[in-house]
Amino acid sequence: MVLMKSRGIVLLVFFSLSLGLLSCGGSEPGDSAAEAPPAGGQDFPAVEGWTQAGEVLIYDADNLWEYINGAAELFVEFGVQTTRVADLASGGVTVTVDLYDMGTPLSAFGVYEREKPGDDIPIPGAMAGLVSAPYQALLVKGSTYAKVNTLEGELTDESGRGLLEALAAALPGGADLPPELELLPEAGKVAGTEGYKPLAFLGQSALTDCIYAEYALAGEDAWQGFVVLPAAATSVWEELAGAWESLDHNGATVLFTEVPYSGFVGIMQQGDRVFGVAEASDQATMLARLEAFGG
Repeated sequence: MVLMKSRGIVLLVFFSLSLGLLSCGGSEPGDSAAEAPPAGGQDFPAVEGWTQAGEVLIYDADNLWEYINGAAELFVEFGVQTTRVADLASGGVTVTVDLYDMGTPLSAFGVYEREKPGDDIPIPGAMAGLVSAPYQALLVKGSTYAKVNTLEGELTDESGRGLLEALAAALPGGADLPPELELLPEAGKVAGTEGYKPLAFLGQSALTDCIYAEYALAGEDAWQGFVVLPAAATSVWEELAGAWESLDHNGATVLFTEVPYSGFVGIMQQGDRVFGVAEASDQATMLARLEAFGG
C-alpha cells in the first residue's frame, strides 16, 4: 500500500509539472508577442473570389534559391526580405501567387520593371500591373511585388485583371509611384520607361542606386538619362573620379567613359546632385545631352 501511494504521489507531481511546462510554453492573455501577427506579415492575405489550396511556403534572401534557383539573384540584389508562396483556386483555374516583400516601394517597382514582359494596365489600388494571358500576371503595390503563374486552366485578360484587382485590395501599402522617381527631369521623358538599378548600372560596378528613364528631345533618337540617389551620390562621384576620364565643360567637371552597347556615358555633379546620360555616339553629343538633362 505504501508503494502504491508513493507511485500515485510521483505521478501526480509529474502531471502537475507537465501542466506547468505547457503553461510556460504558451503566452499569457494580453501578451503582445502572442497577439502580434507573424513577423513580416507572413500569413497569406485572403483574396476575394479565390480559395487558398495547400500550405503557405515562406522563403528569405538566404534560401530563395531553393524556390527559384537561377532567378533568386535578381531579388537578392534588390533587397528581398521575405517571399510568401501559395496556390489559389477559382472556377477551374489554379494559380501560384508569389508575394515578394522587397523592403521598399522603389525596390518592388524596380523588380517589376525588370521582369514585366509588356505594357502596364491600370489596376485600381496598385502602382501598376499587367496580364500576360494565359499564363501570367504581375502586380506591384507598396513594397510588395506579386507574381502570378497558372498551374491549371488559363487566365484570360478579364480574369487576370480581376485577380490583380482582388490582390491589390488585399495587399498593404500605397498605390503611388515611388517618390524617388520625381528626381528624374520631366522634359523629354518617355512615359513608362522609368526604372531603378541598385547595383552595377550599365554594368559599371561603381554606379549604384540609379533611377533612370528614356529621353527624347527635339525629335532625336531616344537615349537614357539617370540620377544617383542622394544617399549614394557623393560616394559614387568619388569612386568614379578615380576611375573614369574627366574634362571641363563650361566650368564644370564631367566624368565619362565609353561602355559597350551604351556608347559614351557621362556624369556631372551639381551641389549634392549627381546625374548622367548614356547612349551617346560621341563626346559632343554626350555633353549636349548632359546640358539638356541637367536643366
